[in-house]
Amino acid sequence: MRLSLAQIQPLFARAACAVLLLAWTLLSVQCETVLPRQSWNLEWGTMVPHTKFPGDCGICHVPERWDIIRDDFEFDHAMETGYALEGAHKVAACLRCHNDRGPVQAYLARGCGGCHVDFHQGSLGLDCTKCHNEDHWNPIGLILDHARTRFPLTGPHAVAPCESCHERATVGEFRGAQVECHFCHQEEAARAVPNHVINGWQRDCTRCHNHLTWAQAPGFNHDNFFPLTGAHLNLSCLQCHPGGRFVPISPLCFSCHQQDYIAAPNHVADGYSTNCTDCHNTVAWK
Repeated sequence: MRLSLAQIQPLFARAACAVLLLAWTLLSVQCETVLPRQSWNLEWGTMVPHTKFPGDCGICHVPERWDIIRDDFEFDHAMETGYALEGAHKVAACLRCHNDRGPVQAYLARGCGGCHVDFHQGSLGLDCTKCHNEDHWNPIGLILDHARTRFPLTGPHAVAPCESCHERATVGEFRGAQVECHFCHQEEAARAVPNHVINGWQRDCTRCHNHLTWAQAPGFNHDNFFPLTGAHLNLSCLQCHPGGRFVPISPLCFSCHQQDYIAAPNHVADGYSTNCTDCHNTVAWK
């Protein structure tokens, strides 16, 4: 039997009214009877079990979004759970701890290692608070601890990444690092000017350098064998040490200034002394 358009229109109208009535009924019922209290999140896994939560979802959530908590929502974690949230834990997502890995108490009992993987593989003990705090994972107090070792950290060493000296620091191995400078600073020695390689200056760096800077050699004292004064202060090292080899050279002026002596008027003809300091000083030759 075919129905006419006039007969169909009232049926559609009644069906629409029924749908609207059902929707109004659902909205009038508490959230707990409409939506499941526990669902799945692609990023975090099983959501926080809500089976013991109040049925009024609006206590915590905003009506528009289920993933946004109300601005005026307050929860005293320390009072309600006995575990105060400090530092970075204050802003950590709830699901970082309350997830499908098991009861929170189980991994809380294991301390920091219950949540945080120990990259040191137990080599530094289980008390993470010796080096870390709840604000961040950057190590603290290591300079003081390092002072108890055979290599106190001073100057740039105090801010150098651990792995720059301890190659296996990322897996928790800190023992056996060499303390002699040249083991870590071979590259600096290879490209240093003057040439450290041809002069055999690849060990015992502390003869000339200290821990504050490599740019200069504050421990190198030219005064010990030939004080640099006057015009000598601005000379390139290679002007006296040709080829970059720093072998012992004569401290006598004539050894470097023989050509100046020959070129000077009457010096050779009149037999002037080759002891230049009789007439000249290091400020000027005139």
